[in-house]
Amino acid sequence: MRIIALFVISFMLIVNFASADETISTEIAAKAVNATVLIAVEKGEESSGFGSGVIVSPSGLVLTNYHVIHRADKIKVFFYNPEDNNYYIASVIGIDPVADLALLQMKVDEDMLPLDFLLIESEDWTVAEPVMAIGHPMGIQWTVSLGHIASTVRTGRVTPYVSTLQHSAEIHQGNSGGPLINAAGDVVGINTYLLMPEKKQWSGIAYAIRGDIIEYSLDKMLTEQEGPVKYPAFRLNIRGLNEHGVEWIKENHPGQIVPENIFGMIVLEVDDEGWAAKHGIKVFDVLVAIDGEPVNNMLDVKNVVMEGDYKAGQKVHLLIIRRGHFRKIEYELTHIDFENYLEFYDTSMREREMPSRPPPTAE
Repeated sequence: MRIIALFVISFMLIVNFASADETISTEIAAKAVNATVLIAVEKGEESSGFGSGVIVSPSGLVLTNYHVIHRADKIKVFFYNPEDNNYYIASVIGIDPVADLALLQMKVDEDMLPLDFLLIESEDWTVAEPVMAIGHPMGIQWTVSLGHIASTVRTGRVTPYVSTLQHSAEIHQGNSGGPLINAAGDVVGINTYLLMPEKKQWSGIAYAIRGDIIEYSLDKMLTEQEGPVKYPAFRLNIRGLNEHGVEWIKENHPGQIVPENIFGMIVLEVDDEGWAAKHGIKVFDVLVAIDGEPVNNMLDVKNVVMEGDYKAGQKVHLLIIRRGHFRKIEYELTHIDFENYLEFYDTSMREREMPSRPPPTAE
């Protein structure tokens, strides 16, 4: 989110073509632009900033990034409409700091309804599929950029439980919270961060919260009326087991038995007073299955937990390898610590940075 002292609305449509063979029709683009809004926030007397958002219902529900509206005192929403220079106040309906999403409700006149809105595509994405990003990069309002999906299975920067699409449609600060659409005009992602080299030039690598995560979060924000969206978690500091990790453990912990030629998730650290220790986990345990489903990496863990719709307080059976022996442990799930993520966003906003991976360990 880019901080600005003076905010002037102008109406322009800039198209940045990534390549000649990427085709999304101008009709689709026009509809998506009409459903994309500019979000200006006020924090205190002097601090202000802006980002992007997308209307997802005819009544004026707006999705954006949580970091766009983090600790905002006042939220203003502007439409892409040369005949309407007014702003409309929005209230926060729900927040999901873990997925970096927030849901707003605009207060508009009845005669403005129904509003143009976009649907969420929660199932179908393809590598090399053309996509379009819409937002306000560096304050250049309602800019459209074309690109393609580079990967459909990237884990999020905030937590591996959140899936993102990697894409090549150019985005910058100001695009945060804006839609990434497909050729049908549906939202396949919400743009949230990019990789930026030291000289802060466009790297060609951008990320958007994936459609299925958006749908999950949106449903929770609409149905869970109190507090942020809660994600189930193990509260384990675990990492993927590989040959390099095995060698490191042998060198630094002589005599420790670690399975070789086996994938899985290894526990590297256990707080004696923490959740994992109280539920039977020890350092160097290797997790290989959850309720009978094999887990070779963190993506497998995420898929088992999220697709199984597990809840905090629910008990699962973990299959682990401990000192060369297979063991089964009954383990109670908890939820991701919300406060850690608030601290992360506080730091990011003070440093005027787009979010990157925060201090919390793998959950």
